[in-house]
Amino acid sequence: MLAAAAVAAHAQTPAAGSAPASESPYKLSGLVFGDYYYFGQAHDPAWEGEDGLWFRRIYFTFDYSFTPQVTTRLQIEMNSNGKLEGGLLTPYVKDASLSWTFSGRQQLILGMHPSIAIHHVESVWGLRHVEKTPLDLYKLDSSRDTGVSIAGPMNGAATLKYQIQFGNDSGNGSETDRFKAIRAALLYKGPSGLVLESMYGYFAHDAHANRTVGQAVVGYGRGRARAAFQYALQQRHARDGTSDPDLRLDIFSGFVVADLKPQKFSVFARVDRFADPCPDCASIDYLPIDTTTEFTLLIAGAEFYVIPSVRFSPNVEWVAYSAPADSAIAKPKNDIVWRATFYWVW
Repeated sequence: MLAAAAVAAHAQTPAAGSAPASESPYKLSGLVFGDYYYFGQAHDPAWEGEDGLWFRRIYFTFDYSFTPQVTTRLQIEMNSNGKLEGGLLTPYVKDASLSWTFSGRQQLILGMHPSIAIHHVESVWGLRHVEKTPLDLYKLDSSRDTGVSIAGPMNGAATLKYQIQFGNDSGNGSETDRFKAIRAALLYKGPSGLVLESMYGYFAHDAHANRTVGQAVVGYGRGRARAAFQYALQQRHARDGTSDPDLRLDIFSGFVVADLKPQKFSVFARVDRFADPCPDCASIDYLPIDTTTEFTLLIAGAEFYVIPSVRFSPNVEWVAYSAPADSAIAKPKNDIVWRATFYWVW
């Protein structure tokens, strides 16, 4: 599907192999998206009524093939300050990786590259320019890590694949401690359109404040429509020497995308249910969420294609809060954000 393919082309790790020898080993590409936004209602008074135009992401990607089996990628990202604090767009390295394809179709990746906890789900969703997928959005994992991955098909038809990743658990930053993360996933994508994923991650932290995360995805995409359901669970152990409780965080998410006129017009809707207070959601860029209670996020909109690589997507994000378990805490005001999202890729 076009939406998923376009995002994947600029967010995933380098594809195995390279172009025929007659073609250039160099490839330059890019991606831009942002919004005209309006916070019609917000739990935080500092955000309510704010509106403006911002670039949320600008990617510039350089791919180079040393040989058909050895490739490299360097991707630079720039984005606006997502906390209404203004300033210049900030550039930083998004990807810096070396990929080696061996033993047929097995692939070893070294460097800064996508987290396998997020990359596959993001390609199924296919609307990263509208919003991140749940593990990324709610900060249960990062979209990138620096380390080593190995991946490849497990059958001749390549419908069943595995991925294992060992990394620093530092996102786009440098290593800062001796603690590491390991992620493993099984992926199935059949000819009928059925998509399945199971993923597990273990993240070691100081003072035994370790975390585990798991997710299961069931999806289907064929013809003009695709849909998926995702369940994710993270368990956070409290630091030694504190009275803080262990945390269990449950997320349920489902979406539907319908291409009513392929490469012309589509509609989409997604619902996320965060069944616990989200400890890190106040720091979400472009959409801060209250941390005192559980909530439901609804995303709905339409996408108009000027040409296949240039799109305009009016949409709304509505965060509906439940009453806090502590009756002494007032129920937050719901968040309603209207967006006119623009996206182009080359």
